[in-house]
Amino acid sequence: MEKIIPWGLLIAQLKHESTPEQDVLFDAWIKETDNAGLFADITLLWDKIQEEVSEAKPDLAVSWEKMQTRIHAGQHKQRNLRRIKYSVISIAASILLLLGIGYSYQFVRQYNTNQYYSALNGKSRIILPDSSVVWLNTGSTLQYASSFIHKRQLVLEGEASFEVTKDKRHPFIVSSGDLKVKVYGTKFNVYSYPNDNNAKIALRSGSVSVSLKDGKEAFLSPGEIARINKKEQTLKIEQSDVELETFWAKKSVFFKSKSLGYICKYLERWYNVKINVDPKIAESQFYTFTVKDDSLETILRTLSKINPIKYTFDDNNRVTISSVEP
Repeated sequence: MEKIIPWGLLIAQLKHESTPEQDVLFDAWIKETDNAGLFADITLLWDKIQEEVSEAKPDLAVSWEKMQTRIHAGQHKQRNLRRIKYSVISIAASILLLLGIGYSYQFVRQYNTNQYYSALNGKSRIILPDSSVVWLNTGSTLQYASSFIHKRQLVLEGEASFEVTKDKRHPFIVSSGDLKVKVYGTKFNVYSYPNDNNAKIALRSGSVSVSLKDGKEAFLSPGEIARINKKEQTLKIEQSDVELETFWAKKSVFFKSKSLGYICKYLERWYNVKINVDPKIAESQFYTFTVKDDSLETILRTLSKINPIKYTFDDNNRVTISSVEP
């Protein structure tokens, strides 16, 4: 029986432009047999192609859509997932030809080696073989073995937000250096970059255990954050704003009558910058707006039209916001 692949729906997910209705359809599709693994392959190909042609900046979605006719014409009755995966690989090569790229592109799915993902130029959304969802932050890497479905273990360098599919028989384990997080089904965020001695785990729902190299282990409840000093091997748990920790992974966020100081805490996470706000206006100016894919400067320019503020950027990835004197 022919495998029907909803390319338009998948493209919307890959470009982070899906509507709530599309999200519902996608969630239903991804739960069908073999679809999670197939989408993981497509995501890997998509990211690789974007990396290869980033300088030309083509519209990859258009390219995928133009290929649909050829895809369906060439897809005769395929009896197993491996043949479908081969057709996906041929699609990637066809896209490059369509874009006029003057070099050959080869990608071979390694069935017996580790799967490796990196988010070098922006945030990435990854569907794991068990249907768990990972948002990988910029500059982060994620790696797991081809046997992941039976042994759910990953290695993370950087930051990622997880929505883990429940499976009591197969615990979900994230390792980052000497830090290890063990879960069975939950939503949480891990921040652990190799060049930063400080790491933190934020739990949105469910429960997780966090363990260190020396055997120290602690359990988190929803709304708690574990702060770890990797050099000193210390671990501290505290109540905190976990939504702030996972804010960066969202497609958009709506602020309703929030103070400038409150908003800037979130903008720091969204754009990975340091923002200093004049205390005189931090809690006296309020805004209602939605953050999507606009640049930080565009947002600040919009805010300055609502209330009189001025802002400056320096060379150290810092922003200063101050009041405008009458």
